[in-house]
Amino acid sequence: MFDSLAAYLQAALTSRRSDRQQRLNHIGIAVVEVEGRRLVSAVLDNSPAFAAGLKRGDHLLTVNGETYHPVYSFNTEPPSPPQPDNRVFQLAFARRGEQQEVAVTPVFNNLFDSYRSAVEASVQQFNVGNKVIGYVRLWGISRNANDLVVLQRIMADLGTTSSLIVDLRNAAGYLDREHLTLFLPGDFGDYYSSPLALIIDRSTSGSAEAFARELSRLERVTSVGSATAGGLQPELPTDWPLDSTSANDPQFEAALGFLAGLF
Repeated sequence: MFDSLAAYLQAALTSRRSDRQQRLNHIGIAVVEVEGRRLVSAVLDNSPAFAAGLKRGDHLLTVNGETYHPVYSFNTEPPSPPQPDNRVFQLAFARRGEQQEVAVTPVFNNLFDSYRSAVEASVQQFNVGNKVIGYVRLWGISRNANDLVVLQRIMADLGTTSSLIVDLRNAAGYLDREHLTLFLPGDFGDYYSSPLALIIDRSTSGSAEAFARELSRLERVTSVGSATAGGLQPELPTDWPLDSTSANDPQFEAALGFLAGLF
């Protein structure tokens, strides 16, 4: 048993056997610790946290009256391994100085499964004048054959959009050539050839960062956000501090505004 969500995610990514992928109860968030405070750094689409209305930057306080812990608030402490727990938990958090409380029921799975399913749940299309801008967040970059088929279907559905936002923040997984062929010209069939905006920040690392570097070479691709973990700089810098009091996502809005301005 691990004591951090990051460790569970890594175990799910690196273990080939399903019985070693370390399932746990969780609510579908990424958490960072800043000066002793545990803050939400990302909320997976279609997760219990998403349904409860949690947002990036929320300061997590207590669960059922006990100090919040990313793992132990919803799972028994070692040495007992996590077991499914479908109880409703009361989660207290602070947002812009105001304390609130929501009810959440965790899911029980290996954490990467939630990242994979969040990709399809993230897809949106926005009408801008007589144009349509698409959006997909690649939470989970998966080499699994079924996941690649899902991504191919997503890109086919988005293929008629005038332009597309690809969000690579907090992405996890492993890159495959099949991912690149959906966006790059070659001898592999149809690919997305309209303008692209990539959203990146310091949580963009590993395969997601390699993906961003590869696509950024294309003239029709513009990166938006802040520097990645490996130092890739965005063409359109837009910061979003974790302690920001903004209710909106300025990096997403910058990407949407940029693409809208192309028409």
